Amino acid sequence: MTVSIERRVEVPHPRELFLGGHWTKPLSAHTIPVVSPIDGSVLCELPEVSRDDAARAIAAARAVAESGSWSVLSPADRANAVAKYLDELEAMLPQINDAWVNEVGVPAQVAVAFGGAMSLAGRDSIRLARELPFTEVRETAGGRVVVTREPLGPVLAILTYNGPTTEIGLSVIPALLVGNPVVIKLPPENRMVGHFLAEAAARAGLPEGLLSVVTAETEVSKYLVAHPDIAAVHFTGGTEIGGEVAATTAGRLACSTLELGGKSAAIVLDDADLDKTAPLLMAMTTFQGQICNALTRVLVSRTRYDEVVARLTTEFGRLKVGDPRDEETNFGPLPSERVRARAEGYIERAVAAGATVAFGGRRPAEFPRGRYLEPTLLTNVANSMEVAQNEIFGPVFCVIAYDDIEDAIRIANDSRFGLAGAVFTEDMDAAQAIAARVHVGTFWINATAPCLTAPYGGMKDSGHGRVGGPEGFFDLTEIKQIVVGP
Repeated sequence: MTVSIERRVEVPHPRELFLGGHWTKPLSAHTIPVVSPIDGSVLCELPEVSRDDAARAIAAARAVAESGSWSVLSPADRANAVAKYLDELEAMLPQINDAWVNEVGVPAQVAVAFGGAMSLAGRDSIRLARELPFTEVRETAGGRVVVTREPLGPVLAILTYNGPTTEIGLSVIPALLVGNPVVIKLPPENRMVGHFLAEAAARAGLPEGLLSVVTAETEVSKYLVAHPDIAAVHFTGGTEIGGEVAATTAGRLACSTLELGGKSAAIVLDDADLDKTAPLLMAMTTFQGQICNALTRVLVSRTRYDEVVARLTTEFGRLKVGDPRDEETNFGPLPSERVRARAEGYIERAVAAGATVAFGGRRPAEFPRGRYLEPTLLTNVANSMEVAQNEIFGPVFCVIAYDDIEDAIRIANDSRFGLAGAVFTEDMDAAQAIAARVHVGTFWINATAPCLTAPYGGMKDSGHGRVGGPEGFFDLTEIKQIVVGP
């Protein structure tokens, strides 16, 4: 497959905001430069979203919810309208990927793969909207009861810079399909992407007020979360901010779905075939380690520890660090200096605590203007070290030794996170037994990719609620019973 990413991105409506289903002038004249993490150049300047602009988005969503103009449509009619939006998103994926690669540094082939994930998840939700019953009639001893699924109201969908397209398929499209108006809130790193997501909605002709797209800093984001007209918040991001979102929404008894961080462990059993396992483990380096379910802790028995470290070091050396717009690159820059400095701090403190840098750990000299950091493999790591306990969201990966299978399971569960985990082995009975004991929302056996058409989410500090499948599809609805008397 050939991937072509443009060096120059023409952003649609660069002086406007997409509020209430149409492009409009911002209330503030202030603009914010979008700086490339690849070479530090200014890509463009886009409008700042003010609190008053955010209020306009919420007012439009509230008007749609109160009028019932969207929720009164049949599930099939909503599915037809949302399918047009997904059609436009798919048609614009080349431009969306151009923007995403240039402003965040995601490798081109990763961007293309995530676009495919958006399509898969979105199409499955459209199928569910047409097939699942929103109304069920039950005959009971007291008479007939009609059980209905109804929309919550305005939904705030807070997406992350590391997967905006996939999140559209997993959270925004289902929220629309079940009858909710949606305000999409993107992080500052996705300013250009946001304009393309909005333009797709404009071209699809979604109803007035149904969808708004805002890119906001902390102050406006907090305003959106705290607004009393927001009925539910779907948040994807870090655990600390997710906790703040949960506390804010709980204060007014609003719903929240939280897809939070992880520190996932891969257990490599002694019978694992390294020729199969090592390439799978390298999925942890996808998007420079900025994947919430990345297997950033590799647990290996002391018997095979040196062998696995040597093989992973070889695999790390094969990574092509470079310009993410180039098709051959599979490891690009980090989106901001803050993210790079945070990762470097973890490396420095880990070494001071006794860890060894087996590979990487430095800024590549050949990219002085970009925000690059080499993929970094740490050995001699104790699970109690902060580098093994905290989500870094960067290119820092640990290899941890275990004594036996019981010790491996203990280490895997010795984390406040519970997003994902994996085991690599030829023994399926052992694999199933381990899967039952590791406390995570997704567990892989000789695999590393989640199923987007099944419920996905985390346990413990990795969040609550699910996206994907029938369970996630109905997550942003209320259940009502209508009792019909004799």
